[in-house]
Amino acid sequence: MPAGNGGPYCTADFPVCGLAPATAGWRLEIWLEPDQIGDVTKKILGLMLLLAALSVSAQTNPAPWCCRQPYRSLPRWTVDLTPLFDWWRRGGDESPLPGVAPAPAGSPNPRRPLAAWKRITGVKTGEQYGCWVVDADIATSPTTHTNEWILLQNPPAAEAEQYYNLKALLVQYDTQMARDREKYQTETNAEARAAGYARADAQADTKMLRVNTYEYRQLAAKQAAAAATTLADWQQIEQARERARKQLAAIPSSDGQYQLDVFALELGRNRSGHLVFDAGVPLGDGAP
Repeated sequence: MPAGNGGPYCTADFPVCGLAPATAGWRLEIWLEPDQIGDVTKKILGLMLLLAALSVSAQTNPAPWCCRQPYRSLPRWTVDLTPLFDWWRRGGDESPLPGVAPAPAGSPNPRRPLAAWKRITGVKTGEQYGCWVVDADIATSPTTHTNEWILLQNPPAAEAEQYYNLKALLVQYDTQMARDREKYQTETNAEARAAGYARADAQADTKMLRVNTYEYRQLAAKQAAAAATTLADWQQIEQARERARKQLAAIPSSDGQYQLDVFALELGRNRSGHLVFDAGVPLGDGAP
């Protein structure tokens, strides 16, 4: 803070991508003299507050899970869901078009791209006709939802399998790390004992006792090498666990179960009266 008898000192930090301002961000600082507090200052302070709010909003409101893998392959065509994703991320503008009367309740929103594609969330409860049976929340917009049992073609089975494989892998890593932790402690304790014996023998008054000094030093070195190997293995597993944890965090889940969250094309009802949807086959984010 500058020295002097001026007015209030204002500062605001704006982190970038969730990092601390000191590493990736910027700071706005203003030192106000008493005669400078006026309308311009109030506007500057208001701007600071607005920028701070936008920074927090950008970090706490990530894109929804459903807005992934925009390119989908269907039996007769390929679709790009990017316009729908953009509309959804903006909160789903449901206002009527200029100069056009509002659409009747329940009719398609003229501003919404790809009206036949609905956001499906829920948990798989079974399989039928090669489809997932889902107790689904069906959203036509961020604010309009219905709930119904549905059949989902081309479900994200590979992602669900990956989720449960990663969960099992984390358990394996935790078990191995616990074993390595215990082994490392045993080896370092053994090293300390052998080193202690070697020091004691080296200080002995008789030649007979000093004969064991070399052997104890060799034993201490052996235990130190074993402890170093165990520690390296422990650190490698810890790094692998962190990679698996990040992969798992990138998959939607709820209460330890894979959570379906995907846009799917509504195909209509089958002979049993169930709504049928098709999520399509993802082609990757960079597909043409």
